[in-house]
Amino acid sequence: MKTMITGVRPTGSITLANYIGGIKKFIEQQDKYKSLIFIADIHGLTTYINPNEIRNNILDITALYLACGIDLSHTIIFQQSDVLEHCNLGFLMAFQCGVGELSRMTQYKSKKAELSKNNKDMGLFIYPTLMAADILLYDASVVPVGADQRQHIEKTRDLGERFNKVYGKTFELPEYQIPKIGAKIMNLQNPSIKMSKSASKDDKGTIFILDDIEITKKKIMSACTDSEGKVYFDEENKPGISNLLSIVAVIDNLNIEDVSKKYKEYTYKDFKIEVATKVTEFILKIQNEFYKYRNNEEYLKKILKEGAAKARILANKKMEEVKKIVGLKF
Repeated sequence: MKTMITGVRPTGSITLANYIGGIKKFIEQQDKYKSLIFIADIHGLTTYINPNEIRNNILDITALYLACGIDLSHTIIFQQSDVLEHCNLGFLMAFQCGVGELSRMTQYKSKKAELSKNNKDMGLFIYPTLMAADILLYDASVVPVGADQRQHIEKTRDLGERFNKVYGKTFELPEYQIPKIGAKIMNLQNPSIKMSKSASKDDKGTIFILDDIEITKKKIMSACTDSEGKVYFDEENKPGISNLLSIVAVIDNLNIEDVSKKYKEYTYKDFKIEVATKVTEFILKIQNEFYKYRNNEEYLKKILKEGAAKARILANKKMEEVKKIVGLKF
């Protein structure tokens, strides 16, 4: 059986975009693969975050994945830091990579621009080599991601291929899986930028899964549109309306053509009311399940511990193979 893997940093709060871009697709097909989810807590340390906040976020994410429908009989969920083979292989992957190519990574350039002169950026710089290790370590075939992560998966393939050429076939080269609809859910107030979980809580353009429902409704009702007054899909000329149509299409499991046809006679106000109703009903179901899990911290910690034990067996086997291939093991 092929392997599918995904990871999420325990920084910020999970957004509707995170669900649409990665979580939904993962859950829908978890029983078709050997499925792994890791909470990328080491990646989360690329910029400072309060240790207590990290710990709380790890438990929040675990509970949220369970609430969204992760089936533990099919899926292993664990903390990245509990499987140190991730770091070991990440270091070796750095040897396959040049300084110039890492400095040209889009995410590195954009995030570096946001840092102050006192911030350290080496963690951001080598982020792609650790991410490559996260995936290659398990010979993952499929990685469900949003459109903004495409470059990182391509870099993972590059590094795995280079290693294979030097040492012989060692790693499976992964394919990214980007949803046909909602690959990049945009900020409701500024649809030229993506909806980001690193946004502040008072960002009116970001829908956080755990937001108060009334706040979510207000954010949708105040979403940026245009002056035409007609509801149809046109990302270039109507990015705000197109973004809302994408969200509804995913929630109702419709294609863009059908959802555009359904709402073509709606006014913007009525359309937003419909979107707000559907989104809040959808999120409420997740929230109700989330709090059932989140209120049992010992259970969540047990799941992570058991998941790490299973992941270590897989990771250690691959790491021992790699050490022997490169000459570190007799």
